[in-house]
Amino acid sequence: MTSSRRSKGSDEDHFVAGAFQLTTWVQRNSRVLVLGGVAVAILVAGVFYYQDYQNKVRSAASTELRTIRFQLETGGGAEAVERIRTFLAQFSGSSYAKEAQVLLAHALLLQNRAGDAIDPAREAASGDIGKDVLATRAAFLLAAAYEEVADTAAAIGVYEEIGRKARLTLEKRRGLEGAARLHSVGGDLLAAAELYDQLVELLPEDNPLRSLYQMRAAEMRATAITVSAG
Repeated sequence: MTSSRRSKGSDEDHFVAGAFQLTTWVQRNSRVLVLGGVAVAILVAGVFYYQDYQNKVRSAASTELRTIRFQLETGGGAEAVERIRTFLAQFSGSSYAKEAQVLLAHALLLQNRAGDAIDPAREAASGDIGKDVLATRAAFLLAAAYEEVADTAAAIGVYEEIGRKARLTLEKRRGLEGAARLHSVGGDLLAAAELYDQLVELLPEDNPLRSLYQMRAAEMRATAITVSAG
């Protein structure tokens, strides 16, 4: 009984001593605790402020892009180009920047400024063809711009990359068709035939386009033989 009381008393003494030490530490370090609490409050407020700011940026960017798209659809190409450039300067780091670059390339092509369209289209397409819808769209614009400035080799390269990397069969088809067409126009008929072969393999057996691509591949090869024989 005495031992039990001593043990209980010893525990209480330890608790009291610990509580006293904690109280003493708090008193001695009250300034540190206050500053720490203020720092945490500032950090939390900063996080909420940043999230609110990001939401406002996204909202402003989205609204401005809608206005630009409407402007392009209603024929305001020149004004839209300048507005997009301003947008890119303001929102270059936002998630809307790539869409703005695609719109810029499109607007410049509509104004017959293919040379100026190359850089924004190339930047929007870079590294993301097949991974991102906007990047694939930008790649088509880039190929079209290269065609307009008569850089056929570069246009073929982009079309073939789309044919290899695009996720949708329709996009692959358009890429391979573009490359085959340019090879044919440039006189590389065998290269065109090989691309038509790829188009045949791309489609299911019951697709009527298969026979069309097979016919074109055969035509390319036959013409190549005729040309080489002559």
